Amino acid sequence: MNGTLARRLPHNMVPADPSGLIWLAFTVSVTASMLPMILGGVPAPVAGVLAVAGSGACGWLWLFARTLFRMEKPVTRWSLYMVAAIIAVEGGSALVRVYSLGGAMGEAYRILGDAEGFICIGALVLVFAEVFSGYGDDLSPKERRFREVFGLVFGALITLTLIWVMNAGANSLGGQWREPVTLLSALAGVVGTRLCISFRKQNPLTPQNSPQNSPQNSTRKKQKGIFRFEGDEILAKRITEALQQDKLYATPELKVADLADILGEQEYKVTQCITGALGYRNFNQLINSHRIDSAKAALASADNKAQPILSVAFDCGFNSLGPFNRAFKQQVGMTPREFRATVE
Repeated sequence: MNGTLARRLPHNMVPADPSGLIWLAFTVSVTASMLPMILGGVPAPVAGVLAVAGSGACGWLWLFARTLFRMEKPVTRWSLYMVAAIIAVEGGSALVRVYSLGGAMGEAYRILGDAEGFICIGALVLVFAEVFSGYGDDLSPKERRFREVFGLVFGALITLTLIWVMNAGANSLGGQWREPVTLLSALAGVVGTRLCISFRKQNPLTPQNSPQNSPQNSTRKKQKGIFRFEGDEILAKRITEALQQDKLYATPELKVADLADILGEQEYKVTQCITGALGYRNFNQLINSHRIDSAKAALASADNKAQPILSVAFDCGFNSLGPFNRAFKQQVGMTPREFRATVE
């Protein structure tokens, strides 16, 4: 998402976190679709605008779920095309319904309506797929609970709106409660997704808790022959202990060769262990992960409230503020200053 937007926006306007923009699009879509129900009917021209603006909520929700539960490339070009296609189909169906066109257009409405139903159901199923992709004991307890609550609440809202009240007869209990249940569910969806953004900012996905780097995934890699040396698990533990207990990560300009010398291992073995057993893309990502974790602890500590951010960067092993800010934003999703403000 960032790469796509970077080609279209000035540098200082490129968002660090796409979930906020996607949430805004989802909120606009839900609000537009609810306005006719709240206002008790609107003129046809306004209804047409709202019909198009209110299309694609299920697509935006799927894209939002990808930003919550995928660490790498949550928003790609093909996913944006997919959301655009959902908006086109749902918007076309809504416009035909608003203007009550008959004849050939009436048949088009029937076809678009059927397609809209299938597409929306498919998008909602994909939301569940994103939530529980990689779910297991390898995730932290807090991350597992987050996914469980998200899935339960999302499932409850789908049950109330799509299964119970949407197609209920006018004289049935579901029909009588259709409007209040739909409006409350829409409000819960908007507020709930915003709370999810707040949770993710406080608990960002990292290589350690991402499903892509889970122990099960590492085992599968090992079975495929990526681990070429029998002592990889032991070496991985030694690397982690050296970085954490001895705080080697805070050493400025630390190189993989330096770490290999300290451990008494060959450099290529250390490199293979970092990208294999430990699951990092490269040595720099490993070091920056430990440095940012240390920086987060320092920024969240009340004892360091008056400590300048530049001083925190130096203490963690960075030589200047620029690389520290970029690494922090990439891993946490916000700048060090923004992070400190959220924990104060």
